[in-house]
Amino acid sequence: MPVHLMDLQPGQRLVLKNKAIAEVIDNMGDGIWVQVRYLESAADPSIVGDEELCHCEEVVGLLEAGSAA
Repeated sequence: MPVHLMDLQPGQRLVLKNKAIAEVIDNMGDGIWVQVRYLESAADPSIVGDEELCHCEEVVGLLEAGSAA
């Protein structure tokens, strides 16, 4: 099921193409970009804690509460 960025709320967690887990901290409301904070990244641990804009094409799915990546 695709993730619709328009529906995302702060606090929701996303799985990204690079297999990182990011938390939504702001939704621009344009359906294209959300501001995220990286929570996990096995490929590049140095980005954990960083905040940046995330494009809709980078999002693989929504990480449901209580599920593991």
